[in-house]
Amino acid sequence: MRARHLIAAALLVALALPGVALADATTTHALRQALQRLQEAQRSGPPIPPATLSGLHDSIQRMTRDQVDPPLFRVDQAIFDARMAGLREERHQADQQGSLYPLQNQVRSLTRQYQSLQTEYANLRAQLANKTMSGAQTQHLQAEIQQQKQLLQQEEHRLAGLAGQPSATPNSTTAPPAAGYGKALTVYAQVRAASDGVHVTMPVDSLFGSDNRLSADGAQRLRAISGILKQASVSEILVRVSPQPLGANAATQRAETILRTLRRDGIPGQVLALATGAGLSTGVAELLLVNASQTP
Repeated sequence: MRARHLIAAALLVALALPGVALADATTTHALRQALQRLQEAQRSGPPIPPATLSGLHDSIQRMTRDQVDPPLFRVDQAIFDARMAGLREERHQADQQGSLYPLQNQVRSLTRQYQSLQTEYANLRAQLANKTMSGAQTQHLQAEIQQQKQLLQQEEHRLAGLAGQPSATPNSTTAPPAAGYGKALTVYAQVRAASDGVHVTMPVDSLFGSDNRLSADGAQRLRAISGILKQASVSEILVRVSPQPLGANAATQRAETILRTLRRDGIPGQVLALATGAGLSTGVAELLLVNASQTP
């Protein structure tokens, strides 16, 4: 409306005053078209930014003022056309940005869903791994328990058979004292009968970790050995550990740990004693069963 008023005012002035140059019909027509283009842009699109609108109004004013001078008018018209082209480009970019915005939101949403699924997948894999490990450990323990039951049953049958046999004569040949439970002990250690007793030997690494504490496997091994030794009658069990790289004190501490574990697992304390590990092979723990015989 402001530009239209300017055009009308300019025309009235040009017609009313004598001696004033009249506007060229071509420039007047071009000015009216420019005004119509501006009005159409204001009606058909989003609000024009104030700075852009101010520049367009300034171009209309200059075109109105210079319509009597075609060369200057053409310069003003070119400036107006450039500003209208800039307005169209701004609106085009705004339309593109508006169409991309939902897509960008969708991409962000899908990215969050993907990350959530990845986290859930990792949790499920961890749960499956834990269940698989737990199942494997359970199967291993069940197999070991079953093996122990079979060995104990065999030992009971053998003892029952021995109980029904006549006493051996002084000249008869008898099996070594460790013949019965010794077979069961071989599952967990090396067993050797000698004149001083029955030697039950194990690698130290199978009982201890990097320190003087029993490992989980070591504690389980000693528990099984204790269960077998309860079936035998011994006057003394000497606990021996070979000298360790960490020194004699480390060997003594490990021997004490083994002794305490055997006592806790049901071996009577009065038959347990510590002995020096001198003479043992490196990295060995040994239980020396003195005067071992089968429990009647």
